[in-house]
Amino acid sequence: MKKKTFLQEEKYMDKKLNLEDYRKELGKRQLKEKIYSAVESGKNWAVQNKEEAITLAAGVCGCATAIIKTVGKRVNSQKEKELKDLYCYDRSLGHYWRLRRELTNREWVEIDQRKQNGERLADILASMKVLK
Repeated sequence: MKKKTFLQEEKYMDKKLNLEDYRKELGKRQLKEKIYSAVESGKNWAVQNKEEAITLAAGVCGCATAIIKTVGKRVNSQKEKELKDLYCYDRSLGHYWRLRRELTNREWVEIDQRKQNGERLADILASMKVLK
């Protein structure tokens, strides 16, 4: 008995498609067919070469773990940097103020001077018009 492919299983005869939609659908179906055939050939190879497949799987898992750790660290450091750049912590209130943009060094110096003069951070940021 012959196996059905994705192209034979999908029935698009009911729909009326224009030429552009037809090309998109045809491309999608061809891509699905290529992926399906690649997966099937991979399964067949793994069944025929079990020892090599086990060795290869161990290496792939090790590489995948290293990549996932690296990406996770990068994402976390990026979030931390955004938190540092786009939020300003007010110790007196215990509150983070969301900023419209990253503050320049000159603005940070001005904030420090005004805080030493006794102004509240919320008032300083509001007068500088940097609060979001």
